[in-house]
Amino acid sequence: MIEELLNRFEPDGDILLRAISAHVTDEMLDWIAGADYGDRREEHFAALLQIRNAGIFRNELHRVPMEVLELIRWSEPEDPNWKPGRTGEFGHWMRGFSCSAVLRAEHEPWNYKYNDGSTDSTTIQLILSLEALPIHFHREAVRDFSWLLLRSDPEGQGKWKNGSVREYGVAFLWFALHLNPCVPDTDLILFAQWLTKRADELDVSGLWGMVRDCMKRSAWGSFGVKLSELDLKDRSPDLQTWVQLIAEQLVG
Repeated sequence: MIEELLNRFEPDGDILLRAISAHVTDEMLDWIAGADYGDRREEHFAALLQIRNAGIFRNELHRVPMEVLELIRWSEPEDPNWKPGRTGEFGHWMRGFSCSAVLRAEHEPWNYKYNDGSTDSTTIQLILSLEALPIHFHREAVRDFSWLLLRSDPEGQGKWKNGSVREYGVAFLWFALHLNPCVPDTDLILFAQWLTKRADELDVSGLWGMVRDCMKRSAWGSFGVKLSELDLKDRSPDLQTWVQLIAEQLVG
């Protein structure tokens, strides 16, 4: 059922990284490449160019360029004292590109497995950077996160439980709520019901279990407030109720 719904959004695992890459300059890539105290900067830069220009990662990802992408994933463009990284819009382009690349690398054909269980942190950092940028990527993000969800055992049929469906699901819902024309309320209610059910199956604390264990717990909390304050007055009362329920779990 949920797979059928997700497939209506034309899932595409490359579209968001490609859209962000169109705005990422060589200067931004150079800053990312030097994030590890300048170590192997030229190698990192060449690999980052390949990602930006062609959406292709190296076959060996363990060190180059994932080390610097993951470092910038942790950056805080609103904090002028945070290193490595840059502040303001420049920093958000860097972080948005880095987070999108890390999430893409985790799936086929690269299947990067060294992200120290931080997909939840990568996802919230990406959401917040996309919201801080002057260009809307709502449709690209919906297509991207629907693709990520479909590759993360959304129905829970696999041998191992994939907790990433929680963060991917919250991101999908957020961006889907911003689409114009609007996604039918019935579809989003169905999705919200599925998301809370799967979160409960993964942790007795539901979505709060994801936030509780995340290194970017405060970021998820702030986002939960933002979700609770989203103007949904023109949407159905049932959808408003489900969105509030999800927001409250993120805030804790």
